[in-house]
Amino acid sequence: MDEVLLFLFKKNGHRQPVRLSTAELGSELEMSQQNASRRLRVLEKDGYAKRSKGGILLTKKAYDEIASVYGILKNTFEDKEMTITGIVTKGLGEGKYYLAMGGYRKQIREKLGFDPFPGTLNIRIDEMWKRKQLLQFESIVIMGFKDKERTYGDLFAYRCKIEGLECAVIVPLRTHHGTEILEVIGPFNIRKKLGKKDGDSIMVVI
Repeated sequence: MDEVLLFLFKKNGHRQPVRLSTAELGSELEMSQQNASRRLRVLEKDGYAKRSKGGILLTKKAYDEIASVYGILKNTFEDKEMTITGIVTKGLGEGKYYLAMGGYRKQIREKLGFDPFPGTLNIRIDEMWKRKQLLQFESIVIMGFKDKERTYGDLFAYRCKIEGLECAVIVPLRTHHGTEILEVIGPFNIRKKLGKKDGDSIMVVI
């Protein structure tokens, strides 16, 4: 973790601009003004900070990066479950097509222990850092395959529960969904089983 980024975060730079010069920043972190200035430019270039007359403000990208590291360390030391909340949203119909295919379906039965309903529950999440945290967990790999028409990529599966029901989050190697969409599969139509409709809030426990 970049020490300049962490210092600005401690100063609440993710909430309001931090007013200090690069000389003051260097003094606080026991580095030269030139080095502090260079490090700050790198943070700006990488999209972690913005400078204006009002001071230095950290971006959402910076917050998500720090929150992701925090989440990983918290779960490592406390060994607790991770919960991801989001909003049920309409999908693209990809899951219905892919999960009906034998190449994935057979492996899901063998590795996850259930015959998947041909379709995914799509959840739009706001805490993107939790998605990054999820990807640090050990996954169950559903291998990709080829048929006469095309190649299908790997799926990375993570066992989860939704309202006590055993399901699995899947992260396809290839997808048309944005990274804000979390896809969940189960042995039944999760949406109908739970009586969920678009816009309803939902919690996934991993």
